[in-house]
Amino acid sequence: MSDTTISVDDERAEALKAAVSAGAAASVQAAVESAVDAWLTQQALSQASDEALQRLWREGVESGDAGEIDFAVLKAEARRTP
Repeated sequence: MSDTTISVDDERAEALKAAVSAGAAASVQAAVESAVDAWLTQQALSQASDEALQRLWREGVESGDAGEIDFAVLKAEARRTP
């Protein structure tokens, strides 16, 4: 483990201290580590979502022309589907 110093604004510092006081985190360090873990997870999910969307888009394009689309019919079908 390496030591790194961070600075946070007063509002975040108070939130970290409150989390420790309330027992939601064992220490300010644990609270910060938990926040970084959550951020890393969100970043990984975002990356995965972007990659999945790109893959789905490619698959759609590669599947060929969908032909004529009657948007009134499409909307009606979408509204009937729960």
